[in-house]
Amino acid sequence: MGNRRVKMSIFKKIVSLIRKREGLTIAFQLTPSMFWILAFLVIPLAFITVYSFGVMRAGGWIPEWGFQNYVRLFTGLDGMYFKLLLRSVGIAALVTVCSVAIAYSLAYFISFRVEKYKYTWLILLMGPFFISWVILVLGWRLVIGYSGLLNYALVQVGLLSEPTRATWGNWGAVVLVLVMGWAPWIVFPIFVSLEKIDKSLLEAAADLGANPIKRFLRITLPLSSPGLLVATFFILLPIFGEFVTPALAGGSGGMMYGNLIESSFMGWPRWPFGSAASVTLMILALIIATALLRVVRLETLMESL
Repeated sequence: MGNRRVKMSIFKKIVSLIRKREGLTIAFQLTPSMFWILAFLVIPLAFITVYSFGVMRAGGWIPEWGFQNYVRLFTGLDGMYFKLLLRSVGIAALVTVCSVAIAYSLAYFISFRVEKYKYTWLILLMGPFFISWVILVLGWRLVIGYSGLLNYALVQVGLLSEPTRATWGNWGAVVLVLVMGWAPWIVFPIFVSLEKIDKSLLEAAADLGANPIKRFLRITLPLSSPGLLVATFFILLPIFGEFVTPALAGGSGGMMYGNLIESSFMGWPRWPFGSAASVTLMILALIIATALLRVVRLETLMESL
C-alpha cells in the first residue's frame, strides 16, 4: 500500500513537470509573436492614446489630461469633423457592399461554373496587386478623369458637348476606384468558403424540388457566410483609415476621415488632435469587429481562411 502511494506521488510529479515544460514550450514559441505585437502595436497605440489627452505648446507636449481634443473632434467647426466621420462610414459601407457583391459573383462563377483552371482564374485576379496602388489610382484617372477615355468617348458619340468634371474629384470617383481595387482581392476568402460546400447538398435540394434561387438562399449563401465575413473584415476596417485614394481621386470633394488624421500629424501642434481622431477611429473599428464576430464565431472565421 505504501509502495503504491509512493508510485502515485512520483507519477503526479512527472505529469506536473511535463505540463510545466509544455507551458514553457508554448510560452517560448509565442514569445516572438508577442514581442512583435507589443513593440509595433500595443506600445504605439498606447502613445497615441496618451497623446490624445494632452496639448502641444512651444515647449512640446503637455499632459493636461482632458477631453478637449475629443470635444473638438465632435463639435469643432460646427460639427464638420463629426460629419466627415459619418461620411467616411457611409463611403466605407458602400464600398464594402459593392465590392463584396462583385467579389461574390466572381467567386461563385469560378467555383460553380469553371471546371478547369480555377486557380489560373484566381491568379489572373492577382494582376492588379502586382502594380503600385498609386499607379493604379492614376491609371483610373486616365480612364474617368476630365481628359480621360470616358469623357473622350462620350464627346465623340455626341452624348456630351464637352468633357465633364463630374467623373473625377468627388466621392463617386473614390468609391469607384476603391471598389475596383478591393473587389478582386476579397474573391479569395469567398472562393474558399464556396469550395468547402458539399455539392451533394445542392443536388439533394434540386431533387426535392428547390429552384436555383431557393438553393442559393438556403444552402449556398448560409454556408459561405464565413467567407463573406472575412471579406468584410478585409475591406471595411482598412477603408476607414484610407487617405491616399481620397487625396488622389477625390480631392476636396472626396475627403475622408483618414485625410483628417493624416493632415493632423503633418503639423506637430495638431498631434494630440490627430491622436484623438485615431483613437476614435480605433474604437469604432473595434465595435464593428466585435459586432461582426457575434454573427460568426471566431473558430468558423478561422476555418474559412
